[in-house]
Amino acid sequence: MSAGTKGDVADRLGVRYLAGPAEAEVTFTFVTLLARQDRYDRMLTSAEAKGFHAGNSQFLAIDNRRGNNFDGYGAIRRALPEAKGRYIVFTHDDVEFVADGAERLTACLEELTRLDPLWLLAGNAGGVTYGKNARHLRDPHDAEERVTAPTLVESLDENFFVMRRDHPVVNSYDLTGFHFYASDLCRLAEIMGGRSYVIPFLLEHHSPGMIDATFQPSRQRFAQKYRRYFPGRKLQCTVAQFDFGLGGLREGWRETPKSRWDFLDDHVYASPDSKGVGQ
Repeated sequence: MSAGTKGDVADRLGVRYLAGPAEAEVTFTFVTLLARQDRYDRMLTSAEAKGFHAGNSQFLAIDNRRGNNFDGYGAIRRALPEAKGRYIVFTHDDVEFVADGAERLTACLEELTRLDPLWLLAGNAGGVTYGKNARHLRDPHDAEERVTAPTLVESLDENFFVMRRDHPVVNSYDLTGFHFYASDLCRLAEIMGGRSYVIPFLLEHHSPGMIDATFQPSRQRFAQKYRRYFPGRKLQCTVAQFDFGLGGLREGWRETPKSRWDFLDDHVYASPDSKGVGQ
């Protein structure tokens, strides 16, 4: 087959030759878990006043106004294919840009990239080490805690955090709910070889945080998953501490090739008259 014929085939099939990084259409994509329109309008108004506008930002609202269409984990997975910004900014609907704005956030993230090209996530609050948090925000618990430079953390709070579109991290598919989904991303970022930081970007979070009936079940699911991958690890989150201990070693030991095959045999490749998928 001639080179010309090959070229014709590529043209007919609309082949795109990717030879460089993906180009962003705007600087920021804001992804907001939307429960109340009045709070979201306040956030948007403050964002516009601080230099975030249609020319440099894309705004996506995860619409939970009439019920929970998405939890925190699913919201991130839903938004990622839609994002056009260089940086994807995940927020609650009750944050307000009262201090820093677009120029400051751009400068913070560019500085972080210079300091650590392998950063994957950045936010305004997170766990540094067991028993110690780093915070740079105003909220009802404000104790005037601030950072003056990017601070390495092992978890992040969900009220505000940033991901690089060209270095995406996707949430676990086996965890659900509205708690620990940023900490889940931090664990996966660590496994991928990246790092997470609290940066000196100041805004206000109007909520003190909600510990509802779903918190403890979410905490237990998170611990049950990650104690297998981080046995002996002590982990600090902004709203909880974890001491994974060594129990995960026993659980991980059970996850042998044979046990995986037994699961597939029972649930995926099962015969029609056995208890398999769809039964």
